[in-house]
Amino acid sequence: MMQVLSEEQLDRIHDASLRLLESNGVTFHGSSEAVQVLGEHGCRVDGFRVRFPRAMVEESLGLVPDRNRLYFDYAPLAVAEPMSAPSTEVVDQDHVGLIGNAFYVYDFERGSHRDCVEADEPDKSLVLDTLENVEFDCCNLVFHSERVGKRTPPDFSVVENATSLLRCRVQDRARALALTGRDPNTLPMRLLSRTGQEWLLEGLSILALQGRADGEALIERCFIPFVWCNPKSPLQYSAEETAGIIRVARSTAASRWAMISPEVMLGATGPVTVAGALVQHNAEVLAGVILAQRVQAGTPVIYGCVSAPMDLRTAEISQGSFETALINAASVQLADRYGLPSRIAPGNTSARQPGVRAAVELTLGLHMGLAAGGNLITTGLLDSTVMVSYEHTVLLDELVGQLKSATQGIRTDESGMAQDVLREHGNPSPDFLGADHTLEHMKRDVYYSDYTGRTKRSYEDWYEKAHARVGQVLDRQPNDARLEPVIEERLAAVEARLREDNESWRRAEGDWWQFYIQDF
Repeated sequence: MMQVLSEEQLDRIHDASLRLLESNGVTFHGSSEAVQVLGEHGCRVDGFRVRFPRAMVEESLGLVPDRNRLYFDYAPLAVAEPMSAPSTEVVDQDHVGLIGNAFYVYDFERGSHRDCVEADEPDKSLVLDTLENVEFDCCNLVFHSERVGKRTPPDFSVVENATSLLRCRVQDRARALALTGRDPNTLPMRLLSRTGQEWLLEGLSILALQGRADGEALIERCFIPFVWCNPKSPLQYSAEETAGIIRVARSTAASRWAMISPEVMLGATGPVTVAGALVQHNAEVLAGVILAQRVQAGTPVIYGCVSAPMDLRTAEISQGSFETALINAASVQLADRYGLPSRIAPGNTSARQPGVRAAVELTLGLHMGLAAGGNLITTGLLDSTVMVSYEHTVLLDELVGQLKSATQGIRTDESGMAQDVLREHGNPSPDFLGADHTLEHMKRDVYYSDYTGRTKRSYEDWYEKAHARVGQVLDRQPNDARLEPVIEERLAAVEARLREDNESWRRAEGDWWQFYIQDF
């Protein structure tokens, strides 16, 4: 694993963070509950500001659960994997997905960006459904109609609106499966919008497409207690964020998670130096970790990071700066020091169009994140996370495959050492091309695709190639609406039940989905 900090440097950042927590403390705005809990465990309280004694911090860190026994099982992020510590074993511990609030879509043919509109939502989801290595999608499109206050959300009390969206989603997912030959079980759950009702319809689309056995378990996973928390730098938590941490910690659910991801902007909301920003960032994470453990020992917490430099020449955050990748790699090491899973956000380029700069900033950031061993890596947007490009996302999918291969380490097992083939073919006349070992292992340590190597297709422009792929995916034809008989039967059954009961799915109480799939 790549390490950007020595053990001595990690200790210095840890020590400085504890001194900051003890001297300055953290403000939990409007949360009497958090202040009371922390005060009862020895913190000094002044209004809503809490100062943490060093001994209490160290003791609290001893309460975090063993991450090697934890599974991050959260359906909207399509991840149900062990959040284990980095090791020398070749284990797929890195999960890459899209994130951001995209105000703009880059139109590749026009060569310019435009505002997001409602029609972009199904297009984005369809493109992402065809990708193999981009495992989740938390990129929310902010429509132009929302920005000018003219958008009217779908009225799902009208059952036709619900069934129409459901049918379109199932058809698009079926198209994605036909294009890729993928197993329906590999399709990720996606957050279609900020509205929980549209998300619940997304769950019903999974049920209609996959059937009861797999879909029911997936829907159940959607409702684990989870909070996505971004502390307000410097050293502050909002009342809503604090309440979310407490709610998750007090839950009795078998799987529950709090993810704490500060966004320290170097030179603006934190020190301009990388080390100083890491001290503040680390203190902000630790405050949330300590609160969670003091509410309920053993609460799973993810150590997150979206910190980045502020370009002080323009007062804009620069997520694509190479220093962002450095900060994220260091955050993985800090997470490892505390035995916490990590979520990082390197490679969200500052470029405002696909091209050399976008590809380089994505590649370097993603490489450092994967090499550091980040567990959840959110990346892949333009203009520091406010612009999405379908072509850039296709390239992201390709680069994840390439870089996972390059960062997995060198395997020195028996087949990797190749002693037998060396004895047989190494001298006097080499014949490795004809060896069974070459045919069997040629794709194990070397990544082959149409984007790499010395083939004719590998010399094509990457973005032009990605654009052709996007065009193929979005070229919906009338016959795409024809579903396989078994899928059509399941979908019709769900639609009929929606007409019979258009309330239970929106309340999402108990095993609400059972009613809609009883005909399967």
